[in-house]
Amino acid sequence: MKGIIIDCEALYFSTFRKPASTSLLLTFTIPPFTTIRGMIANAMGLQQHDHSLQNKIKIGIRLLVPGYKNTEMAKILKLKESKTNNPRVYPSSPMFKEFLVNPQFRFYIAGEKDIIELVRSSLINWNRPLYLGQSDDLVDITVSEIINLSDIITTRIDSLIEGVHPECIIENLPYKFNFDGNKYQLINKLVSIPIQRVEIQETYSAYQFKNDSVCLY
Repeated sequence: MKGIIIDCEALYFSTFRKPASTSLLLTFTIPPFTTIRGMIANAMGLQQHDHSLQNKIKIGIRLLVPGYKNTEMAKILKLKESKTNNPRVYPSSPMFKEFLVNPQFRFYIAGEKDIIELVRSSLINWNRPLYLGQSDDLVDITVSEIINLSDIITTRIDSLIEGVHPECIIENLPYKFNFDGNKYQLINKLVSIPIQRVEIQETYSAYQFKNDSVCLY
C-alpha cells in the first residue's frame, strides 16, 4: 500500500458544523472524514454526489494546531418548502456559529498506487480551488512524496484513534455515506483526538508514515 502526507493550514478560519446542532451551530475540532474526502474529490473534479473515494482510500487525521475557537453571529437560511409562487423566498434567522481561527491539520491518505498517484497529482494541480468545510474556507496544503507504507504493532499513536482514550478530545465524526436506494444515510465514527502523541494501554495495528504512527480508517 502507498500513502501521502498532507499538511493543511486554514488560511483564515474554518468551521465543520456538527449536524445535530441547531440554535447554536457548533463545530468539530477537526474536519470529518467526509469533509476530507470532499476536498480531495473537489480537487479531482468529481461530481457532488460521487462518493467513490470511500472505497478507494483510507484516511488518518492528526491535529497539529487546534486553532482558537470563537463565535460569530450569522444569518442562516432555513431549508423549508415555500408555499408561495416565488421559490427564491427563504426564511432566515440570526444564529451564533462557532469557528476555528487558523487551525492546522495533517492528513494521511493511503491506498493502491494508481489512486494515490491520482490523488497527489490532483492536489498539486487541482481542478477546483481547495477549501475545507465551507466553500469560502480556503486552505494551503503541502503534499509529500509517495511513501511505501509498512504495517506496525505499537502502543504509541500520532493520529486520531477509534474509541475513547484518556487525555484526548472525543468526537463523533461523520465517516461515510451509505445509499439504500432511496436516500443517503450518514455513518459516524467515535474517535479520540490526541493533542500530542498518545500512549495507549494495548497494542494497536497501525501504519508508519515516515516518523508518524497512524491509524487508518
